[in-house]
Amino acid sequence: MIVGIDKFREHFAGFEEQYAIIGGTACDLIFDQAGLGFRATKDIDMVLCVEMVDIAFAECFRTFLDAGGYEARERCNGRKEFYRFHRPSDHGFPYMIELFSRNPDALKFREGDDLASVFVEEDVISLSAILLDEDYYEALQKNKHTVDGVTIIDETLLIPFKARAFLDLSARAEKGEKVKSKDIKKHRNDVFRLAQLLPGNASFEVPKRIQKDLQQFLDLIEAEGELDPKAFKVPLTREEAITLLRSAYRIK
Repeated sequence: MIVGIDKFREHFAGFEEQYAIIGGTACDLIFDQAGLGFRATKDIDMVLCVEMVDIAFAECFRTFLDAGGYEARERCNGRKEFYRFHRPSDHGFPYMIELFSRNPDALKFREGDDLASVFVEEDVISLSAILLDEDYYEALQKNKHTVDGVTIIDETLLIPFKARAFLDLSARAEKGEKVKSKDIKKHRNDVFRLAQLLPGNASFEVPKRIQKDLQQFLDLIEAEGELDPKAFKVPLTREEAITLLRSAYRIK
């Protein structure tokens, strides 16, 4: 279980419609609910799901940061807004929270709040780009739901998100951009970790854009022919997982 998720749940009770948690923390919560273990993760990727945050939520967020004693509060501006809060003095709080918003003005901070500029890694740039895509953002809005008092997206959408992140980072690496190979591998492997949660008769309708990205991902993995999901404790062969995913997302 993620350190501090109980603190997060307590502080953000009543604001479940205003955000969604994605990435490793969402995976951890889903796997915990299924009685399975997930790879170690210690940060919370949080997406604002409103065009403008109300005063009550903004104050709740500030109170949470102050209660945890987050020493590093950072911000990056661009086509999207990205915040990173880490190094809490209270180690019972999440180690890091990364907050994404499509609207640069969605979350207002008080005058005098000290937000340092932050260097954004390629993994974060990729996720931000995915959230700017209308099909993915709309799917996130429709798919989010509450698990144990925390709003997340489940495996139905986490699988396409992870596949798209793999494609984006792989493309950047091929162009010579500085991308960590472990991040590429992480997203690829997570797709197959999540696949084991799907029932054999799963069938999901997703936008054509998302379906196309998933098809590209599966075609690449199939052509590569090296991945062995059982090496990271997934009880499926590569062929079984690919067949299941093609069927679940209606990919020919």
